[in-house]
Amino acid sequence: MVNRITIWLISFCLGALSAVFWPRLPSKIELTILCTLCLLPILLSLYSKHINNTLDTLKGKAGKGVCFCGLVLSGCVAGALVEASVGYLHYAWQLPNDKIQKEITIRARVLKGGCVPSDNILSEHDSTCDKSYKYLVKFIAFEPKVSPYNRTETESNAELLMGKKGLLTSSTYTFVKNADVEHCLHNGDEFTAVVKLKPRYSTQNPVGFNKQMQLLVDNVHVTGYIKTLHSASVTHKHSFRLRMAAVLHTIDIQNRIWWQALLVGIRVNFDKPHWQLLQVTGTGHLFSISGMHLGVVAAYTLLLSAGFLLIASYTKRVVKALISMLRLPHWFAALHLPLQFSLQEAHTLTPVFAIKYRIMIIGAVWVVCGFYAALSGLALPVVRAFVLLTIASVFSLLFIAYRPIHIATAMVAMSIVLFPLSILSASFYLSVCAVFYIWFLTTRFRTENGSRFKTLLLLQLLLGVFMAPLTIIFFNSLSVAGLIANIIAVPVITLLLPPALIILLILTLVHPLVYPSKVDATDGGAVDNIYQMAESLFIYLDSALSWLLSVLRYIAHYDWAAINIHIDSKVAACLLVCMMVIIAPPWRYKRHALFVLTIPLLAFYIPSNPDQWKVHVLDAGQASAIVVIKGERAMVIDSGASYRNLAYTASSVLLPLLKREGVEAIDIIVHTHKDNDHAGGKAALASSPLAQNAMWFSPTKNCELGRVEQWEGLAIHFLWPKAGNTINNNDHSCVLKITDGQRSVLLPGDIERTTEYAILALPNSKTNLKADVLIAPHHGSNTSSTDVFLKYVAPKAAIFTQGFENRWQFPAKAVTLRYEALNIPYYMTSFHGYLTISFPADSHTYFNQNTTGFTVHSQRFDLNKRWYLDARYPTHLLLSLESH
Repeated sequence: MVNRITIWLISFCLGALSAVFWPRLPSKIELTILCTLCLLPILLSLYSKHINNTLDTLKGKAGKGVCFCGLVLSGCVAGALVEASVGYLHYAWQLPNDKIQKEITIRARVLKGGCVPSDNILSEHDSTCDKSYKYLVKFIAFEPKVSPYNRTETESNAELLMGKKGLLTSSTYTFVKNADVEHCLHNGDEFTAVVKLKPRYSTQNPVGFNKQMQLLVDNVHVTGYIKTLHSASVTHKHSFRLRMAAVLHTIDIQNRIWWQALLVGIRVNFDKPHWQLLQVTGTGHLFSISGMHLGVVAAYTLLLSAGFLLIASYTKRVVKALISMLRLPHWFAALHLPLQFSLQEAHTLTPVFAIKYRIMIIGAVWVVCGFYAALSGLALPVVRAFVLLTIASVFSLLFIAYRPIHIATAMVAMSIVLFPLSILSASFYLSVCAVFYIWFLTTRFRTENGSRFKTLLLLQLLLGVFMAPLTIIFFNSLSVAGLIANIIAVPVITLLLPPALIILLILTLVHPLVYPSKVDATDGGAVDNIYQMAESLFIYLDSALSWLLSVLRYIAHYDWAAINIHIDSKVAACLLVCMMVIIAPPWRYKRHALFVLTIPLLAFYIPSNPDQWKVHVLDAGQASAIVVIKGERAMVIDSGASYRNLAYTASSVLLPLLKREGVEAIDIIVHTHKDNDHAGGKAALASSPLAQNAMWFSPTKNCELGRVEQWEGLAIHFLWPKAGNTINNNDHSCVLKITDGQRSVLLPGDIERTTEYAILALPNSKTNLKADVLIAPHHGSNTSSTDVFLKYVAPKAAIFTQGFENRWQFPAKAVTLRYEALNIPYYMTSFHGYLTISFPADSHTYFNQNTTGFTVHSQRFDLNKRWYLDARYPTHLLLSLESH
């Protein structure tokens, strides 16, 4: 029975996980078929007599095969049906078009992202600096509720958004305008604010963080920013978890931010050095409440509860002996009735006592771990571990015979049922695979038979090796130092976590911020002594954590500590399976399986065609970043924007893309002009080893009319500005044309119509401007892309580099009408995502098959089409269509 349930649960998990690869959600007809297939086992059970008569006519193996296939099919269909239902449920609500980027007043509660309240908060964060905060909020109703027949627009908006989640951005400037308000909101705060919202969306590139998918995992429907906060409306509703974090601000410790992350899972104060240290050393899982931390708490609780019961048992026996020796009256013995628990008597008298001990210990572990899970803010990794603990506890209490695979499968299935969209998050696979690896490795190598120290050391090393492909898939990096760092850090954190957590609980309970009447610093009372003693103990623990952090920093400063690896996720998955096969027990086709799995790994080293060239247009939001690659060399035209000195597009998308494509050097870097949306990544490119010998171009340097550069068999013609130019603005953008003699791309920067006319007036402008692909001038502004300019260029395709729901409403409706009037197909990075334009080497053969001479592939519709990465057309263009 257990095996059949396990088979069905495995099938259920596989069916649900298949949703990760769906290009779209199933249609209504397909959903009907899925429901029918899911109900098929029930229908078969109703007619079991007729089915049994039919199966009796079959041979034994055939009958078992039919039952097995039916079991697997129903499980897969049920899993797929769950994910499809959740997908439709999420997309059933959409922000109305007339509310997008409009000022509306909302009432919301902060769920995550708020800062920690403290007395010295302004000393840590200068109120004059512009620091950004991102709050995960839940929209709530206004109080008091008004009559539904007399609602204002504000109440209507609140009712529309009520119960939905949003991600709101705000800066300290929004708060410091009002002296009565702290520099940020806290978790649990309820507030009223004027915001601008837009649907859940983000840029889409083949590398980098996929924010749109993560927002779906967090069940976020809208994003936006707080424009005005009503300070009088802020209501503080601090949780016990937030109070614990606030108490850490009152203790004289050096690693306050690290303790907040370790004990209560708050990492809002982490900055770039903190994240870099965790990434390089591979210890990020230690400084956030995860399943490992819950396991540590469970282990300590198990030991303490079992030890307490054992001590109680021996105490009872000692008391009985004293009563007999001293001949004390029976009424004294009656006072010790609560000590009538003895393991020896439990086994000799009745098994009920043994069951009571089991229930008491498991119950204590479950309650403590439940409190710890709530303390973490119900983080998904902790909840998954708590589900695993609950299932194991139920199996143990019911005396159900099980294997680790049974519990693990039930845990994964239950996690999918509780959090269906978590299959899109990296934490799901990291948590689940870590559990499976530990059980697989301990079973495969029989680690329980050897030395405990060697067992733990071997297990940690093997776990680090087997988790490496997963970190490459999700983070494009491999922490070599993590193999060493975790061997040191895991035991230290295991020893520090329980006492630090207990001490912090004591400090929180007696702290004057929580119970001001119980603490008086002047009377030297018992509570004050307890507080001072606990504070001193915590300072000693902080010194131990300081030592650990110094070791991690020492390990992280080596160049080999972390390696950036950009390989295809399918190749990394094959590597993972290959490693599992290598250490698996011998079987008949093991060598054949290894040979098949190594083929994708060898394909990773196949060089690209040196004669083919590609233009990669990155989805950089309301910015521009373009890369031309031929062979192992690259040319960069614009590098995206930077915000608060962070050039995300250049550092996290452009450079990783070059490494993934096997580029060895950047030869030419062109910034069409100095605006941040085009040259924001200049510093990031300059610091990259790939650009050490690059030639730089700008409107005031090297970029001048008539100049031609030969690069990798391509000719780069500079068409603007004129020689001697000293102005670096839109009208003097560097205009260049890249051609192989037959196909060409024109990149005009942000030129306006006056510059377009000036270029048209130049000699041979008709020949020089003609191009197959046009990057639309100035992101599609109505001040560019004049009719005559488009007629001279006569492109076969145009690309607008613009952001989703940008405030300038690019591309302008009038501009798109001009392209449509000239039958020029156009692409928008906000709608199509990242775009790649391929120019094949054998152009003559290709022209016979394709009239354009090139192919365009988009991230959202061709390269990575997924139902959860839906494309949204610009609202202002949709409204224009509806008005007509």
